[in-house]
Amino acid sequence: MHTIKLKVQDSLYSHIIYLLKNLNQHEIEIIEDKKIQEIKTNKQKIKELFHNKKVSLFNSIDDPVKWQKKQREDW
Repeated sequence: MHTIKLKVQDSLYSHIIYLLKNLNQHEIEIIEDKKIQEIKTNKQKIKELFHNKKVSLFNSIDDPVKWQKKQREDW
């Protein structure tokens, strides 16, 4: 007997499982390795994204209210 490990996209997963389940069940054993993914909020994702970044945003803005008004004038 041989072991095959596949990594498939979610869109293909159901098709692959369907195919495997339609094979002779005496000749194949399906072992699913389901990993539980940690559910993260958008705020956590953004923090992780910028955690290691050394970007200084909006440093050139001296007066935020004036800058915002100028942005709105462009609309």
